[in-house]
Amino acid sequence: MVKACAWLVVLFLAFPLAAEEAYRRIVLEHPADLVLEAGGLARMPGGRLAVATRRGEVWIADKPYSKDGRDVGWHRFASALHEPLGLAYHEGALYVSQRSEITRLRDTDGDGTADEYRCVAKGWGVSGAYHEYTYGPKFDPAGNMWITLNCTMGDRALPHTDWRGYSMRMSPDGTLKPVSGGMRSPSGIGINAAGDVFYSDQQGHWNSACGIHHIRQGAFHGHIASFDSAGLPGAPFARPAELVENVPIAEAARRMPIYKPAAVWFPYRKMGMSTTDITLDDTGGKFGPFAGQFFVGELTQAWVNRVFLEKVGGEYQGACFPFLEGFKSGVLRLEFGEDGALFVGETSRGWSSVGSQPYGVERVIWSGKDPFSMRTMEARPKGFCCTFTRPVTRAALDAAKWRMRSYTYEYHADYGGPDIDVKEPAVRIVSLSGDGLAVELEIDALRAGHVHELTVTGLRSTDEAPLAPEIAHYTLNKIPTSP
Repeated sequence: MVKACAWLVVLFLAFPLAAEEAYRRIVLEHPADLVLEAGGLARMPGGRLAVATRRGEVWIADKPYSKDGRDVGWHRFASALHEPLGLAYHEGALYVSQRSEITRLRDTDGDGTADEYRCVAKGWGVSGAYHEYTYGPKFDPAGNMWITLNCTMGDRALPHTDWRGYSMRMSPDGTLKPVSGGMRSPSGIGINAAGDVFYSDQQGHWNSACGIHHIRQGAFHGHIASFDSAGLPGAPFARPAELVENVPIAEAARRMPIYKPAAVWFPYRKMGMSTTDITLDDTGGKFGPFAGQFFVGELTQAWVNRVFLEKVGGEYQGACFPFLEGFKSGVLRLEFGEDGALFVGETSRGWSSVGSQPYGVERVIWSGKDPFSMRTMEARPKGFCCTFTRPVTRAALDAAKWRMRSYTYEYHADYGGPDIDVKEPAVRIVSLSGDGLAVELEIDALRAGHVHELTVTGLRSTDEAPLAPEIAHYTLNKIPTSP
């Protein structure tokens, strides 16, 4: 799941996140004896929310939309599960991950408690190693069920480790197959509006930074522990003849074609330390001006980030932005409610977090007033187009300070890694749209395979709101050939 650490790192941000006036948090209160270590969230019909806990239970919140979070009402729906770290509601039933299987839970007699526990997917190895988690499930628009499997860390010579570090897809007819591999700790699964599937991964060995990766058939995402299953029937790729390492990521991808780097890198510490869940804002504007974008959890720093994705040359890439900090515990799970608010499931057991509480569930509500933020950052042949949530003037653009750093990472076995090949190209303002919402920027020497970190200080909207946050990180896997 998330990197274990014996110490707590506290990051003091040099930039504000989403304005407090635009979003507010409500804590869902629960009985003192309910250890609500939220490993899974699922929106249910009838205004209910299901919460799977790491201690092996599923609880139903009967009134999760309570105005102040006090009149929620909880009852236990299922128990005796093996550390569930994912939950989904699909076709009238709850589907929950256990280490060795995906289980369908149903209440067939209508008494409010599950009386049917049916295994619907299994077939991957479980050795008992600490990090052998199962994440998901998530269902795509075609009805396919997706899960991701943590790789076996430490002693990979352990028995029963088949398909560790792989994504698995179960079709509606029940056929289960591996799709991609090379995952380290793929704790979040997200599906965009086009139906494409992504997962989050953690910084560590073979991962110099956290990131969001596009799952597609035959992709190797970087961690070599998956090569242990590359000879199994149905493996999506073969072990490469040569392992390319200790080179920049883009070079490793050129020389080892099965390797597909992240669609978006999350620079370590600047964008958090433990990227977790991914959820699509499909609320149609009920959560503010970011419809169609991903919201991404961060456990260690107890905050939520935001991701804008676009496709360039057939490959996904895009920008990540800080969104909202200050949650009570490490953010592990995200789920949009029926009213467009964002439920946030939290836990810190085993992984340090800056949050003040060990677990809980919070609800984030949009006030109806847009923050002044950079809404999107799109690649252009010679630079970027940045759009804002509120209009600006050309004079305000000229008065602000624009700075860019571009850098990449090395593909290597070491745990994490620093920014390498760092440059600071000049930024020029080319034009501002007539509505004041989009600015075209020209950048000296765009570099494919590099993160382009844009910092804008001192920018104010036409109504004098300060830009928040002031930073964006765009992963430029490919430079567009046309606007």
